[in-house]
Order: sequence, then structure tokens, then C-alpha cells
Amino acid sequence: MKRIIMGILGVILLTGVLITAEYGLSKENIEVYEEAIALQSKMDGAGFEGFDIGDYPMAFYDGEKDYVLTREGAEYTITKRKALVDFIAATAYPVDGQFEVHTPTVEKMSSLVGIFGALEGAEYGKNEHIVTLWHEAFHCYQLTNYMANIEAFCTTAVEESKIAETVDVNEQAVELYKQQTTLLEKAVKSEEIDKIREYIVQYKELEDKRNQLLEGEIINLERYYTTVEGSACYVEAKVCKVLEPERFETDYVNAISDYANGTAKYYKVGMAQCMILDRIAPGWKEKYDFSKVPMELIYEILGI
Repeated sequence: MKRIIMGILGVILLTGVLITAEYGLSKENIEVYEEAIALQSKMDGAGFEGFDIGDYPMAFYDGEKDYVLTREGAEYTITKRKALVDFIAATAYPVDGQFEVHTPTVEKMSSLVGIFGALEGAEYGKNEHIVTLWHEAFHCYQLTNYMANIEAFCTTAVEESKIAETVDVNEQAVELYKQQTTLLEKAVKSEEIDKIREYIVQYKELEDKRNQLLEGEIINLERYYTTVEGSACYVEAKVCKVLEPERFETDYVNAISDYANGTAKYYKVGMAQCMILDRIAPGWKEKYDFSKVPMELIYEILGI
């Protein structure tokens, strides 16, 4: 999801643009949608109050057109329209006063991953797309219900490129962050609350040191990504745990301490913080309103 700045405007569709049509959308994409929606009964919105993946239309982009799947009770409709987002990316997008999930088709995403991920052996198929739909639907939920709180993290427009330009070139800040993420991974894997608290105390000491190296607007940008993208990554991780438990361990839990340039590193860090909250305060998601970074809740609960 691209960072949402205040004043975002939706797209207004002209009357007559929508044409009921299943033709053109492959069976695999329809199965992905159906399986993603069916997971709601197992996931219960991942525990976040009021989050139901089926509440948000999902537009599959084939390179020319969107095929929009909309749930209506126990059924759903498929409509075809001119593409609104003419690029290959998964995102939450405002249309007619509500947010939709916009994603390339499975075939398009698989082709893209095949080109850019060939050297790393990356693959993209049905399960990966189901996880993507849950991630972006969660962004729709965030922006529908908590836009003001989310925007409050970044009161000034700061481009995400600033992370690579200022954070990733700061060797001291990078080293401190690596130490922090190592502690987070240990905390997620720990079974003892006292041990978790010990790791979090050390984490905060490093955080305080690191914040002295960065400008306030950069810290706010990090807080934004950790909260918004981190919680969405947490949701996708929970979906992955249902679909592929072993992959959940390798791609999520064991990857918390992996450093990445740009904004990607904040996804797993925010996810880890949510996982720690599950351990120390299982009901935390019921009233969570995205006004605080998950780690701030951890500090409050543990009295740090």
C-alpha cells in the first residue's frame, strides 16, 4: 500500500461502466478469491474488531481491464470495467467512497515474480495471492476506519525514499536496528514473559540511542510503516500459518532479524511487535485503533 497523505480523493465511476461478466477472469483467480473469503471463518478477521475480508471489493487487473469481485451475502458478483490502476502492484484504492483491493491477476503476479525473483528462486502461486489479498484487505480496513489516526503519524509529506537516503546509509543506525530486531526475534520465540520483558528492556535502550541519530520526520515515517505495514504483515503471517505452517516459520518468524534496505524492514518488525502483544495481552486487537505503534503498547503493558 502506498502511504496515504491527507486529502486523498476517490475515483468516481461513470454510470454504465460496469458490465456483469465472468469471461476473461481465469478459474485460478476465482478460486483464490473464494478461498481467501472462506478463510474468514477460521481467521475471524485475525482478531481485529470489525475486520471482515469480504467487506471489500477486489479488483483483479489483467493488463487491460479490472475484474471486480464483490461479495453480497453468501454470494458474490463479478463485474468487468476499464482498469483504474494501470500498473502492476497490489494496493488498497479508493473508489466511489469506499476502499477496494486492487491486485494484478495471479498470472500477472507470477510472471513478474518470475522475472525479478528468478535469481533468488522466488515463486508466486495461489497461496501467495491469498496472502496478498488479506494484506491489502487489511489496509482497506485500516483506511476505512482509522484514517485520521494513520495520517497523524506523518503530519508532513516525507517520501519513502528518505529511508534509503538517510537511514540505510547511517552505519550506526543500521547496526543498532539489527541489534533491536535480533532482540525482537528472541522475544517472539520466547515462552517466558520475564524473558520477553528482559529483551524488550534492551530493545528500548537501543531504540533511544538510535532515535538520537535520526530526524524527527524520519522517526515518524518509521513509526508509520511499522504500525500500518507491520500490522498488515502480521495479518498475512497469520494467514500463511493456516495455509503453510512451515513457511510461516521460515518466511516470517525466522526472518524478523533480516535487515533490508528501504521500507521492507519495518514490515517484519511491526509484525513481530504484534506477535509479542499476542503473548502478553491476547485481547489487545479488539480495541486497537492504530493511534500507537504496537511497541508503545508493549512498553505500557510491561511497565517499561
